Amino acid sequence: MPKTTRTPRREKARSEGARVDGLRDPDVETFVGAMGTRIRADAETVGVDLRTLEIQVRLHLPRLSRPAIAGWSPDKVYEEIRLQAVVRAAQVRQSAEDAAYQAHASVLLNVNKAHRDLSLSFGDGYHTSLRFGEVRPGVGHLVQSRLHYLHSERADTVLQFGLFLPGATMPITYVAFSRCDRQYVLDALTGHGLDVNPDRIMVLTRMHGLAGIPANLMSLTIARAVREIRAENAADYVITAYNPMLGFDGTSFLASGFRPIALSPVAYRYDDKGLFQTRRMSGESMPQLLDTPDNVLMVLGATSAAKRSVGAIEGLIRVSRRTHSGGDHVRPVKADFTSPQWTERLLGYRRMLESCWSDRTVHPRYQESPVAAGDPRGQCGVTSVWLARRLRTDLLLEPVYCYGRLRVGRDDAEDVSHHCWVEIGPAHDPRRFVIDLTGDQSDGVREPIILGEHRALADRGLRYETAASLRLDELPRDRVWPRFLALDDRLRGVEEGRT
Repeated sequence: MPKTTRTPRREKARSEGARVDGLRDPDVETFVGAMGTRIRADAETVGVDLRTLEIQVRLHLPRLSRPAIAGWSPDKVYEEIRLQAVVRAAQVRQSAEDAAYQAHASVLLNVNKAHRDLSLSFGDGYHTSLRFGEVRPGVGHLVQSRLHYLHSERADTVLQFGLFLPGATMPITYVAFSRCDRQYVLDALTGHGLDVNPDRIMVLTRMHGLAGIPANLMSLTIARAVREIRAENAADYVITAYNPMLGFDGTSFLASGFRPIALSPVAYRYDDKGLFQTRRMSGESMPQLLDTPDNVLMVLGATSAAKRSVGAIEGLIRVSRRTHSGGDHVRPVKADFTSPQWTERLLGYRRMLESCWSDRTVHPRYQESPVAAGDPRGQCGVTSVWLARRLRTDLLLEPVYCYGRLRVGRDDAEDVSHHCWVEIGPAHDPRRFVIDLTGDQSDGVREPIILGEHRALADRGLRYETAASLRLDELPRDRVWPRFLALDDRLRGVEEGRT
């Protein structure tokens, strides 16, 4: 386990209330203060609130060095990152208007108070109530990729909740959770003496509220989401973080009962246009030049026992930059895919998925000649994405989504020339494991699923030739993702008793 160190006593005391003002960067705060008038003017021009643009300004400042930020004139610094900040803010505005319409946000005009029972009262005597519920995958995609300030969707999202006005399809508040897959987060918990399992930890990864909502609605949303997690026995602990560099102070988390446990570095990276991208995103990127303040990791106990354990936590653990930059993944859950139990489980996945295949999930080349219900042709892409995410969320594995050709090796059987499947293991390891839930697209394959080591399958005449491969975190930017969301939406509808 990576070595962790305690922060000095003075910093512990200052952080007990999670008001870690000492983590603010003085040079950044001085710059933002000096440029307040220009940032406000640009925000008005773009049509966004001041805070939306300011977050983007702060998010893009680490692209510059300390000597630049501290030594250049504030105007020169601003010009260096202004275009990227304004572009990102403008992208938010374009989607926010449509989201507000779908959320019926105009109802919130003149709202007086939001109550703990989710009722709203207005100055003119009007009353209405909000509905707490799950957010459909397609809607969550819009929030994460277009409305959230990071503009980056978490492909491993397992739970999404929000508050809805009557009749609305878009939530006015939104929270999303993923499984804990980073070792440094687990170490921060065990460093405080907590006995934890990674599959019993949920990570609050995305949070968003539409402009103009009452201030306490985010904390109410978090509280309701944690209540749901507890009711479903989905986790013992919920982890999240806030970033003082971006001007956040963790108020909503504190109001929901989170407690700070650690200080952790943040990795800022930028593409060739200077736009911020998370380290989970693929492609060439440039690392930050500025030495930035840490994030504050926080924890909340979802069960009674976990609450008692969290209540005994004192002080903060500091995660080293080396540990954080290593990005070590939590050790995956052991699974024997060759066992009869796993074969039956995978067959169950296939039956469930084929019941939700449709013309919205099929590859476009099969649109002109519709295939029969349950026919796997053209459904391999969405099926493989679903499987890759399931393997990550259930087993903490790092599956690879592969696209290429399946050669059957029989004169009387046709190869599958455009095919997708999932592999586990290094790309050049002949022992890497192949899981193909739609291998029966070829007449030469009689079973609905194919699984086994790559070399063993090749010996049987089933040769998987990869033309391209993507990690799960890369898939939201692939063309298969919208079709996968259609599949996931339909699966959720079936779970809810809808078609």
